Amino acid sequence: MSENNEKPNKNYTKESAQVMSVAFELGFVIALPIVGFGLLGKWLDSKHNTHYFVFLGIAVAIIFTSIAVYKRFAALIEKLNQAARNVAKNPENDGKSNTDNKETK
Repeated sequence: MSENNEKPNKNYTKESAQVMSVAFELGFVIALPIVGFGLLGKWLDSKHNTHYFVFLGIAVAIIFTSIAVYKRFAALIEKLNQAARNVAKNPENDGKSNTDNKETK
């Protein structure tokens, strides 16, 4: 086997970290409200001897999660559109900001 001593592309590793960050964020945004509101509903059901608070809690969690995911994806899409506009304006820098292209002396 031959060893490949090339350094990883900094942009690739940065993008990978951003993708992982979004994945973890979405996991928490989806899971935590459902668990939290579901447990709150179960607790309210036990206090009031009913069976509908847990369903109400999960419904509120789904609504909250849907809004949060929509806002997150809207922000990501706007960021991608901005990068695409930057590439269209200045194709030689591939959408990077001016600070990304400067070399340190």
